[in-house]
Amino acid sequence: MKQLFFAVLAACLLSGCAHYDLMLTNGMRITNVTKPKLDKFNDVYVYKDVAGNQRYVSAGRVIEIAPHSSKDEGPFNGR
Repeated sequence: MKQLFFAVLAACLLSGCAHYDLMLTNGMRITNVTKPKLDKFNDVYVYKDVAGNQRYVSAGRVIEIAPHSSKDEGPFNGR
């Protein structure tokens, strides 16, 4: 059982289970689990949030999509 746990953990780490940040025009940062994909027909980005729910955000509100960085988190981040 222990070997299975470590095998699943290693597979997850190697498969790139990276979180992504969406920076919006109002300065808000949304952290999500999947890389947002642009739905050109509806002009929205589709992604899954950290709770696993599918979410949408208008493409016009998105300034930047980048891999998640925890360096700016916390109450003393200078913002």
